Amino acid sequence: MDKRGMEGFGVRDVEQAVEPERLDRVESLVAEPEHKYHNVFDEIMETGHDEDFVPSVTDEFCPTDAPAGSPAKVQVLAERVRKGLPLWHPEDRVSYVGLTGAAFRSKE
Repeated sequence: MDKRGMEGFGVRDVEQAVEPERLDRVESLVAEPEHKYHNVFDEIMETGHDEDFVPSVTDEFCPTDAPAGSPAKVQVLAERVRKGLPLWHPEDRVSYVGLTGAAFRSKE
């Protein structure tokens, strides 16, 4: 660094400034990756993708009465994914008919 550049930092003489240590081995600070792929495309070519996934229908695949968007329905869908089942059963609840909810009075 030249003398002019150091003056901006309150240093009058270049020898007065202490240069920070250089990190010649930056690699040592970077963790080694746990995989052998350089990018996502390499990984897809090596391990495949799920575009050809076909869920299997087993005896575990049964309809749910849980309403759409409810935590119960989300839990059912997550379990279906874990088991490799289709997400949507033809007999799943499709409406909110017959459900009751909490009623709140208006604050007005």
